Amino acid sequence: MYWMVRGAIWFGAYTILILFPLVVGAIAPGNAAGRPFPMQFGVACGFVALSVISLEYALISRMSSLAAAFGQDALLQFHRLIGTLATFLVVIHVVLMMFSGYPLEWLNPFSLGTPAAIRLGAGAACLVLLLIFASIFRKKIRLSYGWWQVTHRLFADAIVLMALAHILLVGGFSSSKAMRVTLALYFGVLLVIGIRTRVVRPLRMWSRKWEVVENRMERGDSRTLVLKPYNHEGFTFEPGQFAWLNTGRTPIHKDRHPISFSSCACDDKGSQIAFTIRNLGDWSGQEVPALKPGRLVWVDGPYGVFSADREQGMGYLLFGGGVGITPMKCICSTLAERRDLRPVILFFASNNLEGLTFAEELHTLEHRMNLKVVFVLKDPPENWTGETGFITKQLIEKYLPPHYKRYQYFICGPPPMMDAIEDTLAELEVPPQRIHSERFDLV
Repeated sequence: MYWMVRGAIWFGAYTILILFPLVVGAIAPGNAAGRPFPMQFGVACGFVALSVISLEYALISRMSSLAAAFGQDALLQFHRLIGTLATFLVVIHVVLMMFSGYPLEWLNPFSLGTPAAIRLGAGAACLVLLLIFASIFRKKIRLSYGWWQVTHRLFADAIVLMALAHILLVGGFSSSKAMRVTLALYFGVLLVIGIRTRVVRPLRMWSRKWEVVENRMERGDSRTLVLKPYNHEGFTFEPGQFAWLNTGRTPIHKDRHPISFSSCACDDKGSQIAFTIRNLGDWSGQEVPALKPGRLVWVDGPYGVFSADREQGMGYLLFGGGVGITPMKCICSTLAERRDLRPVILFFASNNLEGLTFAEELHTLEHRMNLKVVFVLKDPPENWTGETGFITKQLIEKYLPPHYKRYQYFICGPPPMMDAIEDTLAELEVPPQRIHSERFDLV
């Protein structure tokens, strides 16, 4: 209930901050005089779009109180969805301005004959579309994740600054003192968030390095990095949480990746932590294998509410696919270390036998705790006696325990698998508040 209340408070505050400029503009005297409704509505869409884009910074700033209420992974997913809404509002704003009499040539941000205020607005709109394009087609245009992060931040900064200048120079709504004060407050909040995220946090991390102790190969073309604190006390985390791992030479680096902890969460002193990373691209396939013992890296965390510690039940059903087995292994090893007697059923889906990361460790955990591991292979070998195909409703029903609606359900893996399992659990009438999923498909 505590986390639900915090989430409701944050959501209400977010909604108010988005709509506040529109309310101020509407009540300011003289703003609507002589303007047709399409133009008024188009201007309103522009203001709301700027509010949404501006407050997007809060969603990705890793504010501990905000992340604790919703979970950082959920905030990132919401960031993507609300960004789509902002793009839609920008398009409506442009269309209605053209409908209200603005010449089409003003859509060209490079036209010297266009007023500077309009060119700034057109340029901001073009950057919004370019940002969305780069996010959707990142892999097709072969833009690495690290460089996507860099361009995404630069585009976002330019969009906010150009849109703010556009509004101030055009006048209209922004000509009133109330609106200018509101915009100044928004810009001040953005400035504080930007300094905190891009200057203060990296400076704090500079003295909190982590040293690579071991870099070992795992099944499924994965590697486990074991790290220890370098001249600091480290931190503790909850089973299922994640952190942002930066393998650059400084904490200010383009490659920062959200990775789930794979080590047990019972180390109260934080003397060692571990991440297991599957080869999925340039960073995970080239830079991670090259990390030798003694190398210093940076860890920003822990984050996330995808944790068995926060969701108590009479037992747990865990669903892991691919590298999504990592938080599940962390949860199981932690429960085993605590000698927790509650039943746990783990479904682990993989394309083949080689993809079963931690298979041996999971078999060992079955003898240390009340755990049943169900391996599901899409392409099994000839002598395979386990489950085959996919995790279907029939397969889940085969292993469902009595009173299964009182269990907690955790899902992590490829998005299609997660979507299918969530739909299946809904068909089985599992209470939605007992279903927890974690997605890292950010772009």
